[in-house]
Amino acid sequence: MVNVRNIRKSICEIARYLIMNDLTDLSGGNISVRDNNKVYVNERFSGPRYQWLIEEDQIIVTDICKMPLIGDVNMITREASTHYAIYQAFPDINAVIHCHPIFMMTFGAAHMNIPPIGEGARVIFEGLPITNIEESVPSSQEQAERVVENFKKRREKNPKAGLICNIPFHGVFSAGKDINEALLFVDTANTCARLITYRQIMFGNNPKADLSIHKEFTKEEFATMNIFKEVCKPGYIYTDPFGNEAVYKGFQESNKDEDKKLKFDGKNYKKIVETVTKSVLEKLKNKY
Repeated sequence: MVNVRNIRKSICEIARYLIMNDLTDLSGGNISVRDNNKVYVNERFSGPRYQWLIEEDQIIVTDICKMPLIGDVNMITREASTHYAIYQAFPDINAVIHCHPIFMMTFGAAHMNIPPIGEGARVIFEGLPITNIEESVPSSQEQAERVVENFKKRREKNPKAGLICNIPFHGVFSAGKDINEALLFVDTANTCARLITYRQIMFGNNPKADLSIHKEFTKEEFATMNIFKEVCKPGYIYTDPFGNEAVYKGFQESNKDEDKKLKFDGKNYKKIVETVTKSVLEKLKNKY
C-alpha cells in the first residue's frame, strides 16, 4: 500500500512495486511527485546500484525549476528534463513515472500502438490507444518536448484520457494526478500489451478464434459502474448477524431503521458510561 502521507516513502514503495512486478528493470526508470511547487525525485542509478530498494533519504527535493532544496541536485535522475517539462506543461499533473515494462516496450520496438482492449483500460484511456513518440536520445530536451506534445494531443482528443506514451526501444512515460494514478496507467497499459501478446501466441491466425470486441460500451454505460446497486430485492428473508430472522426492506428503508437504532443505542451508551463512571468514582472514594 502506498503511503500517501509521506511523499518520499511513497516513491520508494512505488519503486519496489515496479521492479517486483516486471514493470521496469535495473537499467533505468525514474519516479517523481510534485507537491505544490516542490518536486520529489529519485537519485540516478537507483536500479543498477540499489536494485530499486531505495530509502527515503535518497529522494531529492527541488523547486519546479530544478533548484535544489534537499539533496545533491547533481544526483537527480538523468531523465529529469522530461519530468519537469510535464509538470510545467500540465498544472494538474502531480506524479510522473518512467519505467521499462517489457510488454509495452515490445510494442514500442515494433512502432505499434497499443489498443485499450481490456474493460478497465477502455475506461481509463477513454478508448484512446497508447501511442509512440519518435525515437529520441534518452534524457534529451527533444525527448521531453516529444512526450509533452504526445500528452497534449491526447488531451485534445479526450481531456479525461490517461496520459501515457511509449518511447521506441526505451520505455514508457506515465503522468497522473497522483502517484497511484500514474502507476495505474502503466500497469493497465502493460496488461493490454500482455493480453494482445498472449492472444497471438495462443491463437495466432486461427479462424476459429474470435478476437474482436463485440460490444463497444458508451461513457454512460461505463458510468453506471459507480452507481450503488441493491444486491437483493425488498422482501428477501434472511438471518441477520445476531441470529434473528429479518426481512430486507431495501437500502433506503433499512438505513432509516439503522439510524433509529444508532440514536437509541447512543442514549443507552451514554447511560452506561455515566453509570460505570459513577461506580468507579465511588470505589475510588471509599478506597482512599
